[in-house]
Amino acid sequence: MSISSSSTVLTAAEQNAMPAKYERQPNVLRKKLSSVVPGSVNLQVLGAGANGSPSAVYLFTDQSRYLFNCGEGTQRLAHEHKTRLSRLEQIFVTRNTWKTVGGLPGLALTIQDAGVRNVGLHGPPHLDTMLQSMRRFVVLKHLQMQTIDATEGNHFEDSIMSVESLVLRSEQQPEQPVISYICALKPRPGALNLVKCVEQGVTPGPLLGQLKNGHDVVLPCGKVVHSVDVTEPGETALSFVFIDVPSEDYLQSLQAQAQEYKKLAATQLTEVAVVVHFTPATLTAHPDYRRFMEQNFSQCTQHIYLNSPKNPFSGYAAAHRIQYQLHQLEPNIFPLLAESDELQRSCPSSMLSHSLKKTKLNEQENLETNHETEPKQMDGMVMKTETEAEQGVTSMASFHLRPKKGLDRTLEAKLTPLEYVKETHAVPGFTELLAQLHNEAQLQRPDTAVGSYPRIIFLGTGSCIPNKTRNVSSILIQTAAEAFMLLDCGEGTHGQIVRLYGRERAEQIMRQLHAVYISHLHADHHIGLIGLLHERQRLMPAAPLLLLAPRQIEPWLQFYNRQIEPIADAYTLVGNGEMLDQPLADERVQQQLGIASIATCLVRHCPHAYGISLTLHAQHEGEPVKLTYSGDTMPCADLVQLGRNSTVLIHEATMEDDLEEEARIKTHSTVSQAIQQGRDMQAKHTILTHFSQRYAKCPRLPSSEDMQHVAIAFDNMQVTVDDLKHYHRLYPALLAMYAEYTEELEQRAVKRELKQERKRKLAQT
Repeated sequence: MSISSSSTVLTAAEQNAMPAKYERQPNVLRKKLSSVVPGSVNLQVLGAGANGSPSAVYLFTDQSRYLFNCGEGTQRLAHEHKTRLSRLEQIFVTRNTWKTVGGLPGLALTIQDAGVRNVGLHGPPHLDTMLQSMRRFVVLKHLQMQTIDATEGNHFEDSIMSVESLVLRSEQQPEQPVISYICALKPRPGALNLVKCVEQGVTPGPLLGQLKNGHDVVLPCGKVVHSVDVTEPGETALSFVFIDVPSEDYLQSLQAQAQEYKKLAATQLTEVAVVVHFTPATLTAHPDYRRFMEQNFSQCTQHIYLNSPKNPFSGYAAAHRIQYQLHQLEPNIFPLLAESDELQRSCPSSMLSHSLKKTKLNEQENLETNHETEPKQMDGMVMKTETEAEQGVTSMASFHLRPKKGLDRTLEAKLTPLEYVKETHAVPGFTELLAQLHNEAQLQRPDTAVGSYPRIIFLGTGSCIPNKTRNVSSILIQTAAEAFMLLDCGEGTHGQIVRLYGRERAEQIMRQLHAVYISHLHADHHIGLIGLLHERQRLMPAAPLLLLAPRQIEPWLQFYNRQIEPIADAYTLVGNGEMLDQPLADERVQQQLGIASIATCLVRHCPHAYGISLTLHAQHEGEPVKLTYSGDTMPCADLVQLGRNSTVLIHEATMEDDLEEEARIKTHSTVSQAIQQGRDMQAKHTILTHFSQRYAKCPRLPSSEDMQHVAIAFDNMQVTVDDLKHYHRLYPALLAMYAEYTEELEQRAVKRELKQERKRKLAQT
């Protein structure tokens, strides 16, 4: 007979209850569970590297969380899939490049707000100096990030696992080491055998818990009872490995470490359950790389390939959901994301479901995604052959290490377009209003697929941090058939372009992107810049990017170029302040972009925050088109003067109207203030953007009369000036579609007003 001591193993109910109870008290939870052997240990794929998504893996147990690599977009995927970051303790990165650390600035701000106070950051050298260089735009008041140089032989170990770092070096780039990680779970002790305890003279009480934990005890009579004598055999220790080989230059170094991996395969005390490959797909197909895997890991080892072309879906399902819904209103303004079409053509059926019924993927459905081989089954584990291993996974695939169940794809992110559309038609009155919209005189304008410029494409319309439906600030302006410019470049901007346009068209746009404007140095407005520069470098365009930004961005870019990766040749910097008195009107903007002049003004937000006005060669109704963009600002007289008689004003509208005081404190604008700015500068059309993330779908809007010449922006929305004349026709159906959501916003506003009224009465008495 065997028992499990309640002092060391929590019940399932206790484990489930603890996260909510201690969500804001991570240190209390850590202390309470420090001696508890985790009953659940899972690897979860946050991002699989597809279509602009990062490659990131989250390891979570009953009490601790660990993140492996943190590329751009990691925090957005974590938010969308409800991955709790508030108990994150350690981050391990394989390279000190933007591909693996580009999500750290946003992630750090997010976990700081969630209550995390200390995080270990393991990886190559210069992580500490990179964090220090970010301090200008990533203010960490309460979060301490301790960097650990994994090349110095540092061995991480806690109560849950140990992590050994193996360093790969290239002869061509010895100063850029890459880290692979061998992780070993602490084995779970065997169950306590009560009969043997009685035979040894152990009485009920705390001694049982000590024996269960693997500690020998001394009885009152002086007799020593050894734990191994009264417990069943413990589980085999499980190991798992993260490997990253960036290029062929590192293969020789990998081969030199073969002995370390052979040790894992040779010992009878441990089993290598899974190898996670951060290695690019071009390298995983290399004969030497394949041979290394065959020789150093057994057939029982599972392989998870990130960055594989067979990982077809980015994992950002919520963006597709809202786009399918908005697409019903006006397909040209709200086009479906090209990623959806690519999935339709090439992905496994499990990634794009047209069924209205949600079903779990069973093993057979998983196998149907590969027609070349049939893997064998053994004790619930999928024994992958070489070909099937390369099938790849997508976001939210899990590998269960404890209990040992292997690969689980039931929760993988997938698209269900018919469900998204059906949701809207279940809303009372929406179907009728949609039919009325379609029966009215349709938007009388040229087809947005050709002809009319400028075209304004919103890539990110949220403020501060991304959520699942609104990414952070970025607006793509197509000034001519083969000319593009970006207004701000928040985290994940390049990924938004890839998912909206598809990979082939996205590469064309990157080559035709001639300028990027950064309004100010808050992280949500420029963190996507380095990833964008790397992509343009890869495509080798004819000329460097024209970067219009505050001069204060220079130290950050120079540090990155000097210590991390070369980017100096990818851009030419022109300070925003240099255009205050003298608008920019040289051949770079006139010939490449079709812009007659670019002017700026200081706005009321933070130091070195600017608004911008573009006067284009393109004309509308006989006059040059003038676009003005506010960046982040309170109502600002200088911006009104800069944008006088604009064709289109794009203005931030962070807060709803009854939060005017909060907007003032945070130096932002309310919806009505932004609309008034447009009236004051006599702009023909105003587009509202940069909404607080509390308005994930649709903000509270003023009366319909106020919205006659006003449009609200959504991610992946594209408009021309002609579209804006008719945008107000969309509002009845749009507001009906999100009636439940907007009603909830109204109820919150009423509660705020009642609370303020009570405060006023108390103040009077």
